[in-house]
Amino acid sequence: MTEDARPADPGEDGGDPACWLRRVCPACGRLADVDPPVRCAACGELLPADR
Repeated sequence: MTEDARPADPGEDGGDPACWLRRVCPACGRLADVDPPVRCAACGELLPADR
């Protein structure tokens, strides 16, 4: 096989930015709608400010 399996444009890797990590609730895993988040809208967990 000589075909290249890589995407045609290497600049289009996709995915979400790592800076959204602080918006993820540690209790339920939901992504907060606002930044910086204070409480999870789904479960009410208080989100740490130091993330």
